[in-house]
Amino acid sequence: MASFEIGARGLFNFRNERFFLLVEDEITVPDKGVEIDPVNIYEIDQQTFNFIREEGDTPVVVPRFNLPPVPPGFELERKCIFTVDNSYFVIYELENSTDNFVILRISAALFNSLRNSGVRECIPQNFIN
Repeated sequence: MASFEIGARGLFNFRNERFFLLVEDEITVPDKGVEIDPVNIYEIDQQTFNFIREEGDTPVVVPRFNLPPVPPGFELERKCIFTVDNSYFVIYELENSTDNFVILRISAALFNSLRNSGVRECIPQNFIN
């Protein structure tokens, strides 16, 4: 039987102008040997961002310029690339019993190279309207 769970989730505040909810869907079909875990990005308004943040169980993810050290027993998995207003990012998931997103800021050249090599591009879905 297939199972569906929400994995990592996070909030991303882009320059206090645009706001995003990142959600990892974990879908497993054991008898078929299928496991997929895509990240979906939803653009939300500031009020919704603040509401979700104040609930306290969805962390705000601050972009980094280099990857963090990976502690023993953890795995850092690249999920997708995305762009917002001519800024470029890679989303990683730091996995263990608790999954957390890491957002890495990258150059346009690296973004294009990753896209051309087949790395999945996450296109934010607009939930504002």
